[in-house]
Amino acid sequence: MNYKAISLATLCALIVLCIYSFIPKHQEIRSVAYLSKESVHDQTWGTEGYKGILNIIQTYDANFFIQENLKSDKAVMDTIRQFAERDVNIIYGQSSEFESVFNLAAVKYPKMHFVFLNGESRAKNVSSLNIEGYAMGFFGGMLAAHESKTKVLGIIGAFKGQPEIDGFIDGAHYEEKSAKVKTKYIKTWGYNGDAQACTIGLIDKEHADVIYPAADGTNRDVMEIVKARNKKAIGYISDQSYLGDFVIGSTTQNISKLYLDIADDYYEQRLKGGTQKYGMKNNITDLKISKSVDEVYVKKLKTDIQRFKMTGILPNKKVPPTYQDGAYLIKTA
Repeated sequence: MNYKAISLATLCALIVLCIYSFIPKHQEIRSVAYLSKESVHDQTWGTEGYKGILNIIQTYDANFFIQENLKSDKAVMDTIRQFAERDVNIIYGQSSEFESVFNLAAVKYPKMHFVFLNGESRAKNVSSLNIEGYAMGFFGGMLAAHESKTKVLGIIGAFKGQPEIDGFIDGAHYEEKSAKVKTKYIKTWGYNGDAQACTIGLIDKEHADVIYPAADGTNRDVMEIVKARNKKAIGYISDQSYLGDFVIGSTTQNISKLYLDIADDYYEQRLKGGTQKYGMKNNITDLKISKSVDEVYVKKLKTDIQRFKMTGILPNKKVPPTYQDGAYLIKTA
């Protein structure tokens, strides 16, 4: 027996083990930053992202930097430069509007990881998280059509082509073929004072009795009108049942969970840049149903939702249409 060879092999194995033991198994998260084009206190989109960042800093005992109401790419780039000087590890941008500037900044700041929603990643340290909204909208439309007495539904949207709005319309027509869906677009994700007037018009002139406010910057204003007019609503982004019984359900986007998942991947050194899609199958989007809806229908709808999560097939026997990355990008004339 060649004892020298065995001893040498054993020694090499011990050396490898020693080296491996000194390799960091985790990537420390010292600081995270959160950027928003609008206020983080809008009770929908901005608030949901903000909650996600709070979860991260509590989980990893990290420093936290925030900048809201950023109105230009220059303002965003200046903020990124300041955060780079503070050794921020991950920057979250709560909008598709960060696509261009984040992809540019990623080249200049390769040690930082950039995360934004609904667009395309073009750098290895950029993660684009695309929300698949069609399916949640489809089930929301089914619920709205079922609960409507006039069979006229109203939508206050940001832009034409929003996947959740397309889904809502198709779901409503699947549930009730005679249903009419009236849409108004305010052409912004931010605040627009016309939203309330549009809502009043949908209710008083079009006789819509269920409203879907699918534009986060005006969600609160629309909800106030719906409640005052004693009509029903489908909530948007977060579970808005806390507003009252008039909210019969909500199409939700669990951005806070998604952001924490990204941080976990970073910590475990498995986060890679790229464009990813998340929807009902990942339990990122969903339909929350109010207790005021009759139990028989709720049971049926939940069964349909669970079947979709397992098979990818909607109740109309179709799969959701494919949307290009950037379906939620700001549309310009």
